[in-house]
Amino acid sequence: MVRVRFAPSPTGYLHVGGARTALFNWLFARHTGGAFVLRIEDTDRERSTDEAIEQIVDSLRWLGLDWDEYYRQTERHERHLEVAESLLRAGAVYEKDGAWWFRVPEGGDTVVHDELVGDVRFDNEQLKDFVIRRSDGTFVYNFVVVVDDVDMAITHVIRGDEHLNNTPKQMRIYQALGVPMPLFYHLPMILGADRGKLSKRHGATSVLEYRDRGILPDALVNFLVRLGWAYGNEEVFAREDLVRLFALEGLNKSAAVFEDAKLLWLNQQHLKRLDLAALVDLIRPLTLGRGRVGAEMWSAADPERLRAGANLLRDRARTLHDLAATMEILFAVPVEREADPSPSPSQARLMQAIADEISSRSPTSPQAAEDAMRGALEREGATLKDVALVCRLAVTGRKAGPGLFEILAAIEPGVVAGRLRNAAGTGAGRPEGG
Repeated sequence: MVRVRFAPSPTGYLHVGGARTALFNWLFARHTGGAFVLRIEDTDRERSTDEAIEQIVDSLRWLGLDWDEYYRQTERHERHLEVAESLLRAGAVYEKDGAWWFRVPEGGDTVVHDELVGDVRFDNEQLKDFVIRRSDGTFVYNFVVVVDDVDMAITHVIRGDEHLNNTPKQMRIYQALGVPMPLFYHLPMILGADRGKLSKRHGATSVLEYRDRGILPDALVNFLVRLGWAYGNEEVFAREDLVRLFALEGLNKSAAVFEDAKLLWLNQQHLKRLDLAALVDLIRPLTLGRGRVGAEMWSAADPERLRAGANLLRDRARTLHDLAATMEILFAVPVEREADPSPSPSQARLMQAIADEISSRSPTSPQAAEDAMRGALEREGATLKDVALVCRLAVTGRKAGPGLFEILAAIEPGVVAGRLRNAAGTGAGRPEGG
């Protein structure tokens, strides 16, 4: 059975490179029906923190990457000591200056076979003997990672290529223990848009910062998987499709480039696909957090109008925060307009007539809103083109957007009528919303 692991060091937050490594391991395990192990490699006791472990766990949970087994490396100290002592007795390890050293053969080389890049040769003279147990009794990464991978029956090691130089030392330990090695896949690095090393300027920030930006977890998963894996020319994947399609043969051998614009585009696509009820639940706290719409106002709103509004407005939103901001037009709060409607006297008269008709009919569907608007205009001897733009600006604050009748039907009639009257100059003393 396939058994893979994600083994982060809890010395800082989980960034996009680590999240991609976790994702590829998780997808491979779920695709094959194997096991995904989360192993916290906290051997660096000075730099490892419980806060970092909590942040890593929270990040993986937000991404939806569940694990089948969980370990902390420091809890396995006795096992590490047992294996080290067996190597000491066998002569593969010796003691010097209080530390335990692993013997590397003199001359020749160590060949690492990587499933992505092929054979990589390392000169044994460059490797030299290396410490596996410090003089203070703690063990080093290159030793414990092998012991843990053996004990946990890890079949595939999928990790970043920064670990490739560690692999020959680890191979020597596998050989000394007389156990088979897993298959190694060292993932190419992620580059910034300028093809330099990924930095905070490019996007190498905490995974949870993307949550705070209004990125959906499924969108970030989709983005990360495309940073190193391909399936034809497809770009947008649902999570269940990724589990079904993912194969290690699709991993790229060259470095991927992080493009924030691509992430925002993918987030927009996933916003369009998200279950509408779930979407409304997600944007409620974000809309309320802006401080203009109160909890009572949201609770009093017609749920059908909220869903209709969210469905119309999400097509132009790139993040949940974008959508939360535009959702304010559904409520009786002042509209933030990109331009002043500035209706002419004749347009103001038509807007007043439309406001009266909408107040009278209280339309609940786009067709009813259209009938009310066209009916008022016909009685005034006018057409929609005479007033459509100023009405849209008055009600939504934007020159473009969803269909006019659709958005009018999603907003409470009293709010629509109030904004039309205020823009027409006939609503003095009325609140902007109604």
